[in-house]
Amino acid sequence: MYIFWDNSNIQYAGLNSVLPVKEPDVDRGRYRTYFKGLLNLVSRGRIIDKVYLAGSIPPGDDALWDAVERLGIETTLIPRSESSGEADTTDFALQTDLLRLGYDVQEPGTIALLTGDGAGINSGKGFLADAMRLTERGWKFEVYSWDAACNSRLREFAMANGKYFKLEDYYEYITFIVGGRRPVEL
Repeated sequence: MYIFWDNSNIQYAGLNSVLPVKEPDVDRGRYRTYFKGLLNLVSRGRIIDKVYLAGSIPPGDDALWDAVERLGIETTLIPRSESSGEADTTDFALQTDLLRLGYDVQEPGTIALLTGDGAGINSGKGFLADAMRLTERGWKFEVYSWDAACNSRLREFAMANGKYFKLEDYYEYITFIVGGRRPVEL
């Protein structure tokens, strides 16, 4: 199994779309994704061949990526642009790795996409377009996304060609509040 993790999409969709519903009185600055819990949810005891995780370079005092590295995950870090953020370049880095994997590995297996992004499908680009290409080569897909922010076509694709996991159902396992609620272990 191969995991493609769009950290910005998972973090900000949870922060902006789910936290206000699940814990409306919590200060947004204290919300965090619990990487170990999310990785455990996706792997469910299966062997992970490789995790591809991309996100933006944090401020110098941010221990975010240290937690990821302790899990043995290599990251692709993209500088954050003052004007447009880093979403496009992060997505491009992951999509390039996704297509390379899909063509370089001779025996197709399972790919888990941790995103909700279906952007670009109308022009044949993006996670959804690439996943559609790779299903034709025999790859199976699982999509893990915050349902509140998931592209409807990505959700439909996952349900028709693999599995779809609504992260809201696992909120307490994959998030925590700094100085407050701790994550429940899976």
